[in-house]
Amino acid sequence: MGLFGTSSRTAESTPKGECPQCWRHAHDPSAHRGLGPRQDCPQCIDHMINGCPGINRR
Repeated sequence: MGLFGTSSRTAESTPKGECPQCWRHAHDPSAHRGLGPRQDCPQCIDHMINGCPGINRR
């Protein structure tokens, strides 16, 4: 993996045991590109509150 934002890893190459959405949002800068400064990502907030679907969902 190179500098921040240069990784080619996406949800299609999510490591086993990792949530595809969490992985994409952590490693693909385009996931949050549409957000404004200091604007929270609704999907990330949902994950922080409720956990990852199918992995540790409350």
